[in-house]
Amino acid sequence: MAWYALNVGYNIANKQVLNVFPCYATVAVAQLIVAWIWLLPQFALGLRPVPKPSEENMKALQKVSLLHGFGHLVTVLSMGLGAVSFVHVVKAAEPVFAAALSAIFLGVVSATPVYLSLLPVCAGVALASAGELSFTWACFGAAMMSNLLFAARAVFSKKAMSGGNQGENMDSANTFAVVTMLATIVTLPIAALLEGGKIIPAWKAAIAAPGMTEMKLATTLFMSGWYLYTYNEFAFKVLGLVTPVAQAVGNTVKRVVILIATAIAFGTPMTPIGIAGSSIAMVGVLVYSLVEQAYSKKK
Repeated sequence: MAWYALNVGYNIANKQVLNVFPCYATVAVAQLIVAWIWLLPQFALGLRPVPKPSEENMKALQKVSLLHGFGHLVTVLSMGLGAVSFVHVVKAAEPVFAAALSAIFLGVVSATPVYLSLLPVCAGVALASAGELSFTWACFGAAMMSNLLFAARAVFSKKAMSGGNQGENMDSANTFAVVTMLATIVTLPIAALLEGGKIIPAWKAAIAAPGMTEMKLATTLFMSGWYLYTYNEFAFKVLGLVTPVAQAVGNTVKRVVILIATAIAFGTPMTPIGIAGSSIAMVGVLVYSLVEQAYSKKK
């Protein structure tokens, strides 16, 4: 439940910030910076072991951080350009990209039924897009780019974590910590280049919005970053304790919970076609996960 609550908290807080402060790259980088604020005191006080990746692992993680950083940038962009609920429907198609990239870069070719099980996901996303009242190609394109980048991140993360010497204290949680911190360094100059001159005017306009204050905006932005990091790290820990089937169900239910919660929070209207497409896509993701796991056990 905490995993779901943190995830919903991020999506709501993120959209609240973007609604008044549409500097998407700046918001994305600020959220990554929160990870530094959250992690450094823990490392300094010995509350968690300091990650010490090997030279080989660091080179691999640098590539992963590029994908993570750019993936986060376009994800925030997509959520700023459209309804959060719609973005999550589109992002349900991420397994399609993951399957393709795994075959290309890892040589992992699944059984035909596994690929066929992805068809309902594609059909559901297409149907939901057709029924989305606020559909824009920019939002759809950014969400699809997010799928591509995060699927690539997963593929290259697997390659990085299956290598030789990983270094010291490089469990999954600390690996994610290193990737997030490196991603901050990568994306910070990009945000400065794209929006450096817009930040102060946009911030002033944001705090002048009805019901908004500088403290409220800063707090909501900080909390969005904290939610982002903690729900991801929490997912690493929780999903490692459950069975693959429970993981598949949990991931699907999580996305449904986010879709419903954000639609209610922001009063996002959904057409019958949109609801049908969203339902097909979510069920399709669950079916794909279960079929993929069933065939992986036969290998």
